[in-house]
Amino acid sequence: MKPPSLIPPLDCREEVRRRLQTIAEHKSLNAILQVNPQAIAEAEYWHQARKQGLPMGPLRGIPIIIKDNIDLSPLPTTLGCLALANAKASQDALVVQRLRGAGAIILAKANLSEFAFDVRSRSSLAGDVHNPLMPGVTAGGSSGGCAAAVAANMAVAAIGTDTGGSIRIPSSYTGLVGLRPHHRRELLQGVAPLSPSKDCVGPMVNSVQDAALLNAIMAGKPPCPLPTISLKRMRLGVLNELEGHSPQQLVVWHEALNRLRRNGVELIDVTLPIISEVANEPCLSLYEFHVAINTWLAMYPSTPHDLSELYQSGQFLPEFSPFIAQLLSHRTLKTAQWRNARCFQRKLKEALYELIDTQRLHGVIFPTVSRQPESLEKMPPGCAPELSAISGWPALTLPCGVSAVGLPVGLEILCAQPQEDLLLSLALACEGIFTQ
Repeated sequence: MKPPSLIPPLDCREEVRRRLQTIAEHKSLNAILQVNPQAIAEAEYWHQARKQGLPMGPLRGIPIIIKDNIDLSPLPTTLGCLALANAKASQDALVVQRLRGAGAIILAKANLSEFAFDVRSRSSLAGDVHNPLMPGVTAGGSSGGCAAAVAANMAVAAIGTDTGGSIRIPSSYTGLVGLRPHHRRELLQGVAPLSPSKDCVGPMVNSVQDAALLNAIMAGKPPCPLPTISLKRMRLGVLNELEGHSPQQLVVWHEALNRLRRNGVELIDVTLPIISEVANEPCLSLYEFHVAINTWLAMYPSTPHDLSELYQSGQFLPEFSPFIAQLLSHRTLKTAQWRNARCFQRKLKEALYELIDTQRLHGVIFPTVSRQPESLEKMPPGCAPELSAISGWPALTLPCGVSAVGLPVGLEILCAQPQEDLLLSLALACEGIFTQ
């Protein structure tokens, strides 16, 4: 079992300086867009607080990186976009307030897929995020900068966002634990929107215990130890149709299943007929982004007034021009298309509940992505990450092995909403098996 990494440093000033040096040494990864100029001053504050014996939270002096679609005052919230380089936040996002209240130092803001549109991280502000495990290969998206930063030891944790897999895909590509909590709209305060019906904020870390701690803090709950469970007689459904067709990945996946069986897990081969519809269902962001981003832009006086003006500026990746033009055609919510997409969310949730109930499952597992990355170009991840994103159920990816090409393979666990405690305890037990 991996030990937790979120251990308060003895000297947070030295810790911040060391992490900043690591950021500078790995500039070629394009993982970081902005360093917090107050990070060293914040470290000094927590150092003095510790010396004086003042009350301190569980993250006292731990440096954390956040995705650059999350507000950190007074830095800009750029979404990786040239047109938003001056979009200075007037206050911290709610999750940032809670992290800082627990003693965290926000070290820097991470690069991402521009507007969080894509499953690889390429932006007009900083280009492609490279995978530290294999430079020249994408770190995934849209939270790729966060993943690369943690994998390269720029910080022990990062906070990303996930709309269709944007935490879990890059976590899988870089060998991290990535948690998409169950959908909580209230936690999106101060987070630039992509699709408010699906957007989530979650941790990208080195261990399940770290994910649980950060998740509790961001949700406004008192952190507490995860309950330890035995995997013996646990029933997990295996969705074989999500295995993918990558030979190297399949070798690792089947060995991971064998290790679970050897440790007493009852694996049940299951099917979910609605998966074919998931693969073809238009994303809600197609219908929600225009309205949501216009509302967000209105709060930032130094930005284009709306998506149309941003589009006219041309200050974004040219490859996104056709997509933005398509988004501009969806001017209102509650259209027939939007209602159909929302109806499908309920339909998928009902299908998952039925699967869990009829098979008496504690959770469902599958590879996080259908294939591993091979270049800086987008690698279609398959529809597996969308099961959680569309249904709103919590999901977590953790590494279950390394393929012959040298990249990690992620195993995703999906549990019924809002059973995050069960999900995290299952993941903790599985992590113990895969790190033996």
